[in-house]
Amino acid sequence: MRTERLRVFLRAHWPRLVLALALLAVFFGNQGFRSLISNWLELRGLSREIATLEADNARAAARLKELRVSDAALEREVRKVGFVKSGELEYRFEPPKPSKR
Repeated sequence: MRTERLRVFLRAHWPRLVLALALLAVFFGNQGFRSLISNWLELRGLSREIATLEADNARAAARLKELRVSDAALEREVRKVGFVKSGELEYRFEPPKPSKR
């Protein structure tokens, strides 16, 4: 009884079963599909990294342009690294100690 129902099912649906098995073999039976997905994920990650680097590059180019044009911006950057104009005194203060609560 059970084998008869199985035979009827197989006769009725054999093209679908063959197609499903063929698709499973193509997608999961070789490295091609997995490699394709892996490469696609890597491409997405690298595209995001490129976008980030391009944004960083644009910010750096804008900052460089500002330093070339503005004397005040250049002086501000030079003072950040510790340069002092001749004749000026530099005062350094200790950072405040954390308060105990």
